[in-house]
Amino acid sequence: MTKTERVYMALMKGKSFNRFEAERILHDHCLHSTVSTLQQKHCIDISRRHEIVSGYQGNPTSVCRYWIDIKERERIISRRKTADKEKAPASDQTERSLSNAV
Repeated sequence: MTKTERVYMALMKGKSFNRFEAERILHDHCLHSTVSTLQQKHCIDISRRHEIVSGYQGNPTSVCRYWIDIKERERIISRRKTADKEKAPASDQTERSLSNAV
């Protein structure tokens, strides 16, 4: 499983991450780049907000928290189901052809 897939699956489960959490939990050292890839290459809308967390030696540092909103997750799931339905007739047809050939 790729880093992008790990992040995508975690976000689709309703989880949210900032860069430090993503590094520790998902082994993603460049969360902002992964989010950019998901948005640009896969047309996924990822929500974000800035927050202050404890950084090096406890000093406050600004990070971004990322998540996929419930409406966007529903849209992605619906889109996936539609794509699966469009593929189904072709695979059913192939299965029928293979059955008839035997």
